Amino acid sequence: MNEVRELVSCLSKAERGYTKMLNRSFQQAGFDLSREQYELLQVLWEEDHINQQAISRKLQKDKYNVTKLLNTLSKRGYVQRQMCREDRRNNYVVLTEKGTEARKALTGIEEQLHTDLTFTIASQEIKSCVWVLKKLTGLLG
Repeated sequence: MNEVRELVSCLSKAERGYTKMLNRSFQQAGFDLSREQYELLQVLWEEDHINQQAISRKLQKDKYNVTKLLNTLSKRGYVQRQMCREDRRNNYVVLTEKGTEARKALTGIEEQLHTDLTFTIASQEIKSCVWVLKKLTGLLG
């Protein structure tokens, strides 16, 4: 089963390379953000004003790592926490104006990276790869 080992190895290398390129693209555009922070912002762009547990579930990350990401995004002015009036133990995460305004630029950067990466890869090749990866993910639970 060396093919599976090679597939997983290539997937891991591709993921690291993609993260590096995306982070560099954000930096060059003046955004001090990582891919993980961007993914958290994407969750909030889909559904603002949600609690940390929901973010953890959507990102499939533990609460500790989400807390670290939120602390950084809060310090940089992209999000803020608001205490729930009904249950003071529960905090909601809310986009700031800066977090909302960054959406267009950041998604544009990501889309341009995708265009650059897929310039020499046929659409059918990408679809086949996605199919295989979804199948593998399903087997791994």
